[in-house]
Amino acid sequence: MDPFVSDLINALLVALIPVAIGALGWVARSVIGYLKARINTEQYQMLEQIAATTVASLSQTLATKAGAEKKAAAIALVRAECAKRGLSLDEEAISTAIEAAVYRERLKG
Repeated sequence: MDPFVSDLINALLVALIPVAIGALGWVARSVIGYLKARINTEQYQMLEQIAATTVASLSQTLATKAGAEKKAAAIALVRAECAKRGLSLDEEAISTAIEAAVYRERLKG
């Protein structure tokens, strides 16, 4: 490959990393805002805690599995735990909470 093209591609990649991180942060804030608007504060805090615990657990126990398998397992576990606690949430709210928990978990690690 031409060295100029290679240098140009590297410079673009380096420039896009902060943009991508900023975009992920914006998405996470939007997701959290969406969830807060859909359910009351107490339910949101409970869902957030359940999702965070589930994501942390699954990232250790299913480390070798694909992302889709982990997400399906997380949705099933969060749905079951919410049902035990009397929370009736739709699939989209649970999925969104899991995605936010995954984002926060990645920021920690």
